[in-house]
Amino acid sequence: MKAHAMKKQPERVLAFGIDEAAQPRLSAVLQRLAMEERRVLADETGQDVGYLAGLPGFAKKEAPGGFAPPGGGVLCLCGLSSTRMDLLLRALRENGISAPIKAVVTPVNQHWSFRRLVEELVREHKALAGGKGAPPPVS
Repeated sequence: MKAHAMKKQPERVLAFGIDEAAQPRLSAVLQRLAMEERRVLADETGQDVGYLAGLPGFAKKEAPGGFAPPGGGVLCLCGLSSTRMDLLLRALRENGISAPIKAVVTPVNQHWSFRRLVEELVREHKALAGGKGAPPPVS
Protein backbone atom coordinates (compact mmCIF):
# COMPACT_ATOMS: atom_id res chain seq x y z
CA MET A 1 0.00 0.00 0.00
CA LYS A 2 1.47 3.33 -1.03
CA ALA A 3 1.46 6.27 1.28
CA HIS A 4 -0.20 9.27 -0.30
CA ALA A 5 1.16 12.70 0.41
CA MET A 6 -1.52 14.60 2.27
CA LYS A 7 -2.27 18.10 1.11
CA LYS A 8 -1.37 20.55 3.85
CA GLN A 9 -4.39 22.19 5.42
CA PRO A 10 -4.39 25.96 5.47
CA GLU A 11 -3.82 27.49 8.88
CA ARG A 12 -7.26 28.67 9.91
CA VAL A 13 -8.75 30.00 13.14
CA LEU A 14 -12.49 29.75 13.80
CA ALA A 15 -13.52 32.64 16.04
CA PHE A 16 -16.88 32.64 17.83
CA GLY A 17 -18.19 35.30 20.20
CA ILE A 18 -14.94 37.25 20.51
CA ASP A 19 -15.36 40.55 22.34
CA GLU A 20 -16.04 43.44 19.92
CA ALA A 21 -13.11 45.43 21.30
CA ALA A 22 -10.72 42.49 20.84
CA GLN A 23 -11.93 41.39 17.39
CA PRO A 24 -9.89 43.94 15.37
CA ARG A 25 -6.75 43.03 17.35
CA LEU A 26 -7.39 39.33 16.74
CA SER A 27 -7.83 39.96 13.01
CA ALA A 28 -4.58 41.96 12.92
CA VAL A 29 -2.63 39.23 14.76
CA LEU A 30 -3.94 36.53 12.41
CA GLN A 31 -3.15 38.65 9.36
CA ARG A 32 0.39 39.30 10.64
CA LEU A 33 0.88 35.55 11.12
CA ALA A 34 -0.65 34.79 7.68
CA MET A 35 -3.42 32.67 9.25
CA GLU A 36 -6.94 32.66 7.85
CA GLU A 37 -9.72 33.90 10.10
CA ARG A 38 -13.22 32.43 9.90
CA ARG A 39 -15.76 34.18 12.10
CA VAL A 40 -18.49 31.76 13.08
CA LEU A 41 -21.94 33.32 13.39
CA ALA A 42 -24.55 32.09 15.86
CA ASP A 43 -26.79 30.82 13.05
CA GLU A 44 -23.89 28.70 11.70
CA THR A 45 -23.33 26.74 14.91
CA GLY A 46 -25.32 23.76 13.63
CA GLN A 47 -22.74 23.23 10.87
CA ASP A 48 -20.01 20.61 11.15
CA VAL A 49 -16.68 21.86 12.49
CA GLY A 50 -15.02 20.38 9.38
CA TYR A 51 -17.24 22.46 7.10
CA LEU A 52 -16.54 25.67 9.01
CA ALA A 53 -12.81 24.86 8.96
CA GLY A 54 -12.93 24.42 5.18
CA LEU A 55 -11.88 20.77 5.28
CA PRO A 56 -12.44 18.61 2.19
CA GLY A 57 -15.43 16.28 2.25
CA PHE A 58 -17.71 18.59 4.23
CA ALA A 59 -20.64 20.53 2.82
CA LYS A 60 -23.07 23.05 4.21
CA LYS A 61 -26.15 21.38 5.63
CA GLU A 62 -29.57 22.39 6.82
CA ALA A 63 -28.96 22.55 10.53
CA PRO A 64 -30.38 24.69 13.30
CA GLY A 65 -27.95 27.12 14.86
CA GLY A 66 -28.54 30.15 16.97
CA PHE A 67 -27.10 30.06 20.44
CA ALA A 68 -25.11 32.56 22.43
CA PRO A 69 -21.36 32.08 22.74
CA PRO A 70 -19.87 31.50 26.18
CA GLY A 71 -18.36 34.51 27.92
CA GLY A 72 -15.07 35.53 26.34
CA GLY A 73 -15.59 33.55 23.16
CA VAL A 74 -14.06 30.51 21.52
CA LEU A 75 -11.08 30.00 19.23
CA CYS A 76 -10.82 26.74 17.28
CA LEU A 77 -7.50 26.14 15.53
CA CYS A 78 -7.06 24.14 12.34
CA GLY A 79 -3.90 23.15 10.48
CA LEU A 80 -1.39 24.73 12.89
CA SER A 81 1.81 22.97 13.88
CA SER A 82 2.67 23.07 17.58
CA THR A 83 5.31 25.74 16.84
CA ARG A 84 2.81 27.94 15.01
CA MET A 85 0.21 27.34 17.74
CA ASP A 86 2.70 28.52 20.38
CA LEU A 87 3.48 31.58 18.25
CA LEU A 88 -0.23 32.41 17.96
CA LEU A 89 -0.93 31.93 21.68
CA ARG A 90 2.03 34.17 22.57
CA ALA A 91 0.84 36.86 20.12
CA LEU A 92 -2.67 36.71 21.61
CA ARG A 93 -1.28 37.24 25.12
CA GLU A 94 1.01 40.07 23.98
CA ASN A 95 -1.95 41.83 22.35
CA GLY A 96 -4.29 41.40 25.31
CA ILE A 97 -6.65 39.07 23.46
CA SER A 98 -8.46 36.67 25.75
CA ALA A 99 -10.52 33.70 24.66
CA PRO A 100 -10.85 31.35 27.63
CA ILE A 101 -11.97 28.45 25.47
CA LYS A 102 -9.59 27.19 22.82
CA ALA A 103 -9.66 23.96 20.84
CA VAL A 104 -7.94 22.21 17.98
CA VAL A 105 -9.86 20.59 15.12
CA THR A 106 -9.32 16.82 15.38
CA PRO A 107 -10.36 13.81 13.27
CA VAL A 108 -13.12 13.19 15.84
CA ASN A 109 -14.52 16.68 16.47
CA GLN A 110 -14.45 17.71 12.79
CA HIS A 111 -17.64 15.64 12.42
CA TRP A 112 -19.39 17.35 15.35
CA SER A 113 -21.61 20.38 15.01
CA PHE A 114 -19.85 23.53 16.16
CA ARG A 115 -22.47 23.86 18.88
CA ARG A 116 -21.68 20.37 20.20
CA LEU A 117 -17.97 21.23 20.25
CA VAL A 118 -18.58 24.45 22.19
CA GLU A 119 -20.92 22.71 24.65
CA GLU A 120 -18.31 20.00 25.28
CA LEU A 121 -15.56 22.60 25.73
CA VAL A 122 -17.69 24.55 28.21
CA ARG A 123 -18.31 21.33 30.21
CA GLU A 124 -14.59 20.50 30.23
CA HIS A 125 -13.61 24.05 31.15
CA LYS A 126 -16.09 24.05 34.01
CA ALA A 127 -14.88 20.65 35.27
CA LEU A 128 -11.23 21.74 35.15
CA ALA A 129 -12.09 24.95 36.98
CA GLY A 130 -13.97 22.99 39.63
CA GLY A 131 -17.11 24.89 38.70
CA LYS A 132 -15.44 28.21 39.56
CA GLY A 133 -14.60 30.92 37.10
CA ALA A 134 -15.98 28.94 34.21
CA PRO A 135 -17.71 30.73 31.37
CA PRO A 136 -21.49 30.82 31.54
CA PRO A 137 -23.24 27.80 30.02
CA VAL A 138 -24.28 27.91 26.40
CA SER A 139 -27.92 28.96 26.18
